[in-house]
Amino acid sequence: MTSTAAALAAVRPDGEVVASTLGQRAVDKVTGWLSGRTSRRGFLLRAGLLGTALAVDPKGYVLRPGTAYAAVCGPGSGATSGWTVFCATINDGVNACPPGSRAGICASSCWSCSCESGLPGTCDQRKVCCNAFRYGQCNQDVRQVGGVHCRVVSCTPPWKFERCSTAPATDNRTVDHNSDRLPQAYTPITSQYIFLGENGSVLGASVYGELVTAGGRAQRYQRGRISYKSSTGARETVGPVADRYVAIGAEAGPLGFPVTSPLPVTGGSGQRFENGRISSSDLTGAWETQGAIAVAYTSSGAEGGHLGFPTGGDTLVGDGLGRYTLFQRGRISFSAGTGAHAVDGAIHERYVQLGAEGGSLGYPTADVVIESNSPFKRLGLPPDRRQEFERGTLMADGRTGLVVVIPRF
Repeated sequence: MTSTAAALAAVRPDGEVVASTLGQRAVDKVTGWLSGRTSRRGFLLRAGLLGTALAVDPKGYVLRPGTAYAAVCGPGSGATSGWTVFCATINDGVNACPPGSRAGICASSCWSCSCESGLPGTCDQRKVCCNAFRYGQCNQDVRQVGGVHCRVVSCTPPWKFERCSTAPATDNRTVDHNSDRLPQAYTPITSQYIFLGENGSVLGASVYGELVTAGGRAQRYQRGRISYKSSTGARETVGPVADRYVAIGAEAGPLGFPVTSPLPVTGGSGQRFENGRISSSDLTGAWETQGAIAVAYTSSGAEGGHLGFPTGGDTLVGDGLGRYTLFQRGRISFSAGTGAHAVDGAIHERYVQLGAEGGSLGYPTADVVIESNSPFKRLGLPPDRRQEFERGTLMADGRTGLVVVIPRF
């Protein structure tokens, strides 16, 4: 809960509304007061989080638990209803406290907002900064007083990601409240978001509602995205991986939909998609591998294998016949006639000197072979390595690293 900020609140997936605020010392008294004035259904101790805006100036004394997560704007959506606007309505679709919405103890003259209504033309024109608030159930270590900007929607009890009391109460009168800037239905994407921890998760707050995408749906968040279609389920992409995914077209791009959640790996992260993979590290950034190249990369151990992380995206070869992806310690080259094969180490260095795919050797036709009869191997030294290409062979001396080119005529 923040002063001059949002009345943080929540609702269960079955429609039970929960909300937050009010001083910890007054919790028991107010909870008892509400229990005698709400239905048994509306007073579910296991689900709720008590919430109020408490007036501390002549604007009026308000005791109204906040928020809802429903499919329609519902009653009480106008400026005269006495309810506070949803944050998504006035915060560019972001279901979080607006920037600059925190203030210290001060009179209404120094609040960072003024009493007004929500955006014209929207279904949520409730009040903004017309009710006063003091810290109570959440963040009780901070003594602040200010105007209530707006309400944040959350299906996850805020005590799971804020310092809040778990004393509950509900108000069914808000069950039909909503903003057209918020997600408008309980969907598989919503379910996954709640599972991850909602506003307190790595994704942060939602940004506007769900989008129809090629073959499915998606939802944007402050730090990522959740994509859904029936065959893959709802999967999140986060941080640099999400940024790269969107940059190459997201669900409509070459990778399709994510088929796993983010996969932690040593030094970074990776994630699998229908048609490839995105790998990310602080040193290399986030880059995709696609199709047969992604399959070969995964077979080689992916980020933890001998190639390391990709250092660039999928690149077309100048001859128009194939493509390649560069990695920290090599490359994977692909053409329809040769397939996808990794080239690394000293052989890769020499291959690049010779022009790589567009040079005298053409594309690799096989993976590197370790010579079983290498004398260096028998001596416990690095063995000889050999790799075949369309127009020749590269042989690497295991002891000196010298690479010999054997042309094929």
